[in-house]
Amino acid sequence: MQLCFFDDSRATRLMPLTLTKPSNMVRIGILTIAEKWERYLSPELVTRQLPEYMAGVYPAPPLNPDEDCIWINGRFLPDLEVLGQIMQLQTDEGLMHSNTPVALRMDGSRSVSIFNAGSIPGTDISFRDTDRGTLLDAPWQVFGFNGGEILADISLLKSGLRPVDESRFPGVFFQNAYQIFVDEGVVIEPGCTILAAEGPVYIGAKATIMAGSMLRGPAAVCDHATVKMGAKIYADTTIGPWCKVGGEVQNVVMQAYSNKGHDGFLGNSAIGEWCNLGADTNNSNLKNNYSSVRLTEWETGKEYDTGLQFCGTIMGDHSKTAINTMLNTGTVCGVFSNIVLGDFPPKHIKSFRWLTKNGEDIYKFDKAMEAAERMMGRRGIEITPEYRAMMRFLFEKANR
Repeated sequence: MQLCFFDDSRATRLMPLTLTKPSNMVRIGILTIAEKWERYLSPELVTRQLPEYMAGVYPAPPLNPDEDCIWINGRFLPDLEVLGQIMQLQTDEGLMHSNTPVALRMDGSRSVSIFNAGSIPGTDISFRDTDRGTLLDAPWQVFGFNGGEILADISLLKSGLRPVDESRFPGVFFQNAYQIFVDEGVVIEPGCTILAAEGPVYIGAKATIMAGSMLRGPAAVCDHATVKMGAKIYADTTIGPWCKVGGEVQNVVMQAYSNKGHDGFLGNSAIGEWCNLGADTNNSNLKNNYSSVRLTEWETGKEYDTGLQFCGTIMGDHSKTAINTMLNTGTVCGVFSNIVLGDFPPKHIKSFRWLTKNGEDIYKFDKAMEAAERMMGRRGIEITPEYRAMMRFLFEKANR
């Protein structure tokens, strides 16, 4: 069996998180959406449709015309019940969730034609409705649904997980140790407190939890991530691979390679890759009048009511804040923007912008890429021509 992810017209609702990646590559819980489906379905081949400007950035091998293909909407989160429904699908049958095609099965030759044409599958498919699984429809849902996805991912990974061996970490307090899962090569320094009475805690391979840190589950610290000394990590938080986090963090999802290494509060937020939040950056996640928070939809520029009382910041890849930055409730920031202000910035920040007390300037493309090369080079990652071309496309789109 083959697995192919597609994005429909509403995938833009997840921007700016998906400006630089297809929706199936978004991390929520411990795993990305694609990783969840791969573990559930164990396909022989995994591929994805990509917009032209992302070509070559993410793996998208050709389909085999001789094998049936399961097509999955990239913003659809699995569960065991919907998995059972998908496995029962016959060729040219599919599932609809909230009037949206989310899963379907087609033969290989037809799948190849649709894949090569870049069209959305669904024509001549016999659909039936499902209320199982979760269809993401807004970027705030990445942190809003994160606690449940941590629980689901731990269940999915559990065959390869073992509860922590407390004897390996002298001087660390583990509450409900049977609910704390620690992978190989993890360092947890003395003086840490890890609380799992209200949900499990997952610590990935070669992660480091520095002395005096406190973690409350459900929470996930992914592979190679670092929690700095004395950090306070509250429930429903995911620290993505290679991220560094300090200060106070509550219900936050950091995708990968991003840093919030110093004191300051970050709450109810979704942060992309290669972001850096300067020392004492703080965000508001609650309005003074306790009313629900409004967000700006990225593509349309229209505000909508999230219905959330707690909603902080949505930030795209490679954006940064200076020291002492203050972010308002419902701030949405694109890619490659720098916030260098002594006051609250606008709640909608375009891509490739410098925001200073003197106003807003365009972040020159070559300068932006120079900074990215230095930051990514520290992790041994080179910028490919395809990655640069993707960012060039976004730069030009932001400055039309």
